[in-house]
Amino acid sequence: MTWPERHPGTACALLVGTGRHVRPSSLPRLPQAVTTVRALGAALSGDQGVFDVRRTTVVPEPADARQVLDPLRRMVREPDVDLLLFSYCGHGLLGRDDRLCLALTPSGQNGGGGDPGPSLPFTEVAGLMRESPARHKAAILDCCFSGRALGPDGHGIHLLTACGPTRKALFPPEGTLTGFTGELLRILDEGIPDGPRHLTLSALYDRLAVILPTTPAPPTGITPTGYPVPRQQTVDGSGHIVLAVNPAHGTGRTPAGLRARAAFAQRLKRLTEPSSGVPVPDPAGLPRLVGVLADLALDATEVLGPLADFSIDVRRNHAVMTGAAGSPEQATALLSDLVDALRAKSSSHQALPTAERALTHWSRKRSRGGPGGT
Repeated sequence: MTWPERHPGTACALLVGTGRHVRPSSLPRLPQAVTTVRALGAALSGDQGVFDVRRTTVVPEPADARQVLDPLRRMVREPDVDLLLFSYCGHGLLGRDDRLCLALTPSGQNGGGGDPGPSLPFTEVAGLMRESPARHKAAILDCCFSGRALGPDGHGIHLLTACGPTRKALFPPEGTLTGFTGELLRILDEGIPDGPRHLTLSALYDRLAVILPTTPAPPTGITPTGYPVPRQQTVDGSGHIVLAVNPAHGTGRTPAGLRARAAFAQRLKRLTEPSSGVPVPDPAGLPRLVGVLADLALDATEVLGPLADFSIDVRRNHAVMTGAAGSPEQATALLSDLVDALRAKSSSHQALPTAERALTHWSRKRSRGGPGGT
């Protein structure tokens, strides 16, 4: 049983956004920060969210640490809170011992070995959160170097960060939302067609970890890539903490749901391809991709028919990726079934040549006993 089914209505959230920096700060403006945290607060406390609007506080442009820590301290003191969530969107700075500091409105760069001032070290936020009697504590950090919160600094807290400890979080200059939280909001709004009834932190992370690195990011002066890969730190079973109801639950076998699942599979495929432009291709993701395509092929066959154009494409892709994952025998069997069905329908079927070429390729790989791709 997931968190909200056990303890409904006992969640508090504090969301902080800093994007308007004043002297002596030399930080660039980040107007998306405030609009982003306001949108996230509205989503979490809206019809689909698990947070009560009366217990959801947004702090825009805090001028000093007190404006963040005072409302957080009030939430920490509440005795009936089961989930305490902290979210920050803005500039992340490196302070003393390279610890993560959250920029405040007048923040300046670190010029001497100490913390940038004024700023808020995340260790202070985490230490205060650990004082809460809440069973579950979570933080969502959308800022540069946010991965530095992972480990001892964030001990006892579920962390979802926009990037690793040495990466910068990116945002589209022309947009109203940041890249990381913007995608998080899109998932909360659209849902996951083949996902669970509730959107848990781990389900959201699994989705973001595929979507963000396969989404073109703004130019940074280096080779264009996707957004940074997010990071997650779980505490016991904290991955099951729910933020919202999944609005797409139960739609996975509808035409729209099948298309959405196919689009996600294409992103998964890009993550495994060295030539796709993804910063760090992940060949280990092939088994997951094969599983996603297997389920999609089964559902498409049952819902649309085995020889619908969509079904044919998915069945062929499933077979090809099965071979690429190291099973040329199974790939050959799957493609043989597809080719036989296409020939039985029409010897001139438009999908037949591609399927036959794939079958020939994997038949040869099976005979040679080696891996390959097509």
